[in-house]
Amino acid sequence: MTKALKSLALISGLLLSVSATSVPAFAADNTQSADEFRTSKLVGSKVYNNANENIGSIEDIVLKADGSMDEVVLSVGGFLGVGTKYVSVPFSELKVSRDGSSFKILSNNTKESLKGLPDYQFFKS
Repeated sequence: MTKALKSLALISGLLLSVSATSVPAFAADNTQSADEFRTSKLVGSKVYNNANENIGSIEDIVLKADGSMDEVVLSVGGFLGVGTKYVSVPFSELKVSRDGSSFKILSNNTKESLKGLPDYQFFKS
């Protein structure tokens, strides 16, 4: 083995040992499964009721400090942003499923019942 090959083998071995030890113990899996949903794809999605009527859309998703989902802020009413009202519902109240390459998000609420909820106030940071 030439000196250059020995050096290359030594450097490769060092790099492998460094990269193997630099993986944090808390690393999660690296593949999304079919029953997991990306919040970036949920935001903006329409929400339907059981009669398949559009009752609003997801404006934002609020997380607790521990990382768990707390509530979903829905945008209801209005047209082109005028007259829009923001309300929150528990994430557990929504049923999220895949509909081909898009999502189907269902709620037992009606547009009227959502409009009757208090306005959601975002924290001003």
